[in-house]
Amino acid sequence: MKVHRFVRLVQQNIFSLQFYKYVLVGISNAALSTIVYLVCLRLFEIHYLGSFSISWIFGVLFTYVINFAFVFKPEEKLEFRKRLPKYFVVYCTSYAINMVLLKLLVSATLADPFYLQFLILPLVIVINFTGFKYWALK
Repeated sequence: MKVHRFVRLVQQNIFSLQFYKYVLVGISNAALSTIVYLVCLRLFEIHYLGSFSISWIFGVLFTYVINFAFVFKPEEKLEFRKRLPKYFVVYCTSYAINMVLLKLLVSATLADPFYLQFLILPLVIVINFTGFKYWALK
């Protein structure tokens, strides 16, 4: 019974305007993070792991502000100390789940991780959206 309610809740959220706004923010973040990564890597010649870390942190902060103001808007004032740690926990949780699933899928199928990542992406999007909406930015 609880699983059925969870599935219905996920279906309602996926077809909401709020979810489409969230996806738009995600696409914007992907583009912006890629630019930051390339600038750090090519222009400033920062090691690729450092460049990735800088772009990831930038992406977390960018999406936090935009999701707060444009998608979820839980209150008028943006509160970094109150909500950012929860937001970061959601991102880290989905990152960990993503990494475990990617490792398992690569080990099991020996397929290209680049393409397998696209299979995992919908789950990561739902985890982040649900975590942000019902916990971090509630």
